[in-house]
Amino acid sequence: MSVSWATSSPAELRAHHARDAEERAGPLPEDVSESAVEEAGAFRGGLLFTPPDPAAGVAIVYFHGGGFVAGSPATHRCVTAWLAKLTGMRVLSARYRLAPEHPFPAQRGDAVAACAALAADRLVLAGDSAGACVALWGLRGLDPEKRAQVAGLALLYGGFGGIEGGSIARRGTAENGLDSETLSIMYRRLGPAAQDAWPLDFAGEVLEPTYVLAAELDAVFDDSAQLFQRLGSRADSRFVVTAGQDHGFLKAAGRDPAALRELQALAGWVKDRVGSAGAASDMTLI
Repeated sequence: MSVSWATSSPAELRAHHARDAEERAGPLPEDVSESAVEEAGAFRGGLLFTPPDPAAGVAIVYFHGGGFVAGSPATHRCVTAWLAKLTGMRVLSARYRLAPEHPFPAQRGDAVAACAALAADRLVLAGDSAGACVALWGLRGLDPEKRAQVAGLALLYGGFGGIEGGSIARRGTAENGLDSETLSIMYRRLGPAAQDAWPLDFAGEVLEPTYVLAAELDAVFDDSAQLFQRLGSRADSRFVVTAGQDHGFLKAAGRDPAALRELQALAGWVKDRVGSAGAASDMTLI
């Protein structure tokens, strides 16, 4: 094994993760534009994906996966571009600081700043793997006025703090980095402050409609199942299991029909949530 999520350096893991994302990625939708958003103050910047005739006043803020140590808006552009295409909404794929150089709560602060950078009436917070955790941290850090704008959350095969359990025992390996030992190391990279901030412990505070997607063959499947069961309200929420798929499968959207089907289903749910929120004005970046 040339790269170990437990022992390799952050630079090695980031290079490995970027190569893996490039190898998995399918073609991007041709009619979705991509533009770089520069860092400004506490906002770390990112990539903005805009479909033709985007819905007014609404936006999706997306946080990438990568075990908190790797990944970027660029490594997840296939997911976010297709999400923009299928929802008809702008998607801001937000950059956040990575561990171990930047311990928690840096990630929470960056998620809050990304939400504040959008002058939109309604927001959907989304993320995959570690990014699903970052989305929940961001939600928890919003002030009441900004949180009231959140129409829903989309949490895709997230890692929410669990380090043992049935799915980890069955599916976790040192190679995929999702065995108990490696997960413990991964989470410790965030520093001691993160140990009291895992979503599995505060899921009861989440009252917003939440779409939780779990991959059947994923080692952290139980994290998604437990999080859904612990949500403070499951009205309008949905727990979806994708049969025969593993962690990270959405990176192949545009090439893998199963990935595209799941994003289409998610897009329908997102549009229903935003549509039920009423009319909205145009959306801009502050």
